[in-house]
Amino acid sequence: MMQLNRRFEAGFSLIELLVTLVVISILGAWIIAKMVNIQDEAELSKVKSTAADFRSAVKFVQLTFQIQNRTIRVQNLPNFGQGNVDTNNIGFPIGIDKGNGNENIGRGNAGCQGVWNGILNTSMTAGTGASNSFQTYRHTGNRVCSFVYRDNGDSQGRSSALLIIQYDSRDGQVYVCGSQAGLSSCPF
Repeated sequence: MMQLNRRFEAGFSLIELLVTLVVISILGAWIIAKMVNIQDEAELSKVKSTAADFRSAVKFVQLTFQIQNRTIRVQNLPNFGQGNVDTNNIGFPIGIDKGNGNENIGRGNAGCQGVWNGILNTSMTAGTGASNSFQTYRHTGNRVCSFVYRDNGDSQGRSSALLIIQYDSRDGQVYVCGSQAGLSSCPF
């Protein structure tokens, strides 16, 4: 009987402690992985929601263009936003205060920032610097904008970033794409 009590007084054996540490480590790794996955899903939901708002704004610009019986490019579309949104010949936004007659999006990468700020009412910022919520890129014959999501710390280029909203001014399409799991690669 004395031997039995002595064993309990000695505490845990080394093997018991190691098994406990292994189990706790496995549980910790699983919990961390779940938390990262939840954060990725939240970021994706935020980007998809912003893209839906952007898509609606693009359609609203075109609807305003059509209601006003426009048939050619408009500089400073009246009765929309601040009255400084420019459209192409089919009514899709191409920037603000462009000042010239072509159908390219704005002037340089800042042209995409003009589209964003001209049609979208959001606290998420878009611009050419990485300090914005979305970093803007103009490409594909200067007719497509890529808005690369940066609030998640992603520093990849526009072709390999995790979360991207692409806007094609030639047909008004807005895509959510990128290299994050579950997304298709961007069309442009």
